[in-house]
Amino acid sequence: MTCRRCETDLSEPKLDLRYCISRMIRLWGKRVIRTVWRTRRLQLGLVRAGINRRRNLRKRDLLVPMGIGISPTARCNLSCRGCYARFHPTDEEMTSAEFRRVVSEAVGAGVFLFVVTGGEPFLRKDLLKIYGEFRSALFWTVTNGTLIDEDTARRIARLGNVVPIVSIEGGEKETDERRGEGVFRRVTAAMSLLRCHGILFGFSSVLTADSIECLGKTEFVSSMREAGCTIGVFNEFIPMSEKDKESLPSAAQKMRFRERLQELREREPIILIHLPYDEYDEAGRCMAVSGGGMHINAKGWVEPCPFAQYARENIGKQSFREVLRSPFLAAIRAHPTLLTHGKIGCSLVNNRDTLEEVARMTGAGPTNGGVRLQESSSPTGGGTKEGVV
Repeated sequence: MTCRRCETDLSEPKLDLRYCISRMIRLWGKRVIRTVWRTRRLQLGLVRAGINRRRNLRKRDLLVPMGIGISPTARCNLSCRGCYARFHPTDEEMTSAEFRRVVSEAVGAGVFLFVVTGGEPFLRKDLLKIYGEFRSALFWTVTNGTLIDEDTARRIARLGNVVPIVSIEGGEKETDERRGEGVFRRVTAAMSLLRCHGILFGFSSVLTADSIECLGKTEFVSSMREAGCTIGVFNEFIPMSEKDKESLPSAAQKMRFRERLQELREREPIILIHLPYDEYDEAGRCMAVSGGGMHINAKGWVEPCPFAQYARENIGKQSFREVLRSPFLAAIRAHPTLLTHGKIGCSLVNNRDTLEEVARMTGAGPTNGGVRLQESSSPTGGGTKEGVV
């Protein structure tokens, strides 16, 4: 079945999140014998989380997602072109107590996977310490890689429940153009350290009009596999300003990339994920948000996803269970068209006007200072989040 709005085939086989996690854990356990006991703990944590989710749904009619996104800091040591988080003030950060509490409550409710973004997560000195307090949960940490040194790699290897996902945009030219001069060499050096310490890790790349052809080549994926990556994540570029739309790949480019990706999945021994494309079901509806997924930003505001920067609840004021009953998130899940795939990868950004209407009706507000897609391309944004209800 082809989606008329985005001209892509939605009947292609999608990667199931549970399958990906189970396969990652099995691959991890095979690398080094001494990690078997650690992966055993993760396997038990995955099973226990599933039991808790089913119990909450059956007894409390509470939809608990398998995984959530969380950005414990908005600080970053890079200024990447087109970054979706650039409109947030960079001094925003959860306290250690807030970060620890939300993870604890989420794990208790049945969340197993935490996709940790930012900002740059490794700027937090308490990051790995907090990870270590929740060994039965998996922390998929999206990082620019520039802060991973020998000591950090050693600590990650010792923990056994951290999967670094290192951002790279192709070769040296593509990466340095978007992320800054010299970043490619620092990223590849970080990958070498992770590989030397036997850590399961992956790469993350953004599909723009300029990069999509390079990223879809066998040579790039093979180079990442040879660098030690077990997972590869291709993220469709999501415009956060009108000027950003210039970087969107064309429908023809996206179609060619999907064809190449299917070939690469059959040929290359690496897990390849295409986001948010792989999150849509055959009807073209976002499974991540409809399944209860959310993103908690650095100020504690609970957004439906990192790109849809609206919120009603804040983990500084509500418990995680209260957040799960959010009228705003429930209204999004119940809406007949809001989560439908369109020309822009994220359905909520594609249906921005409808999202704003749902936000107004449920008392939610913008978490990015009120910057709209068509308003600004300035990285300074405007205002603060004080106006969020």
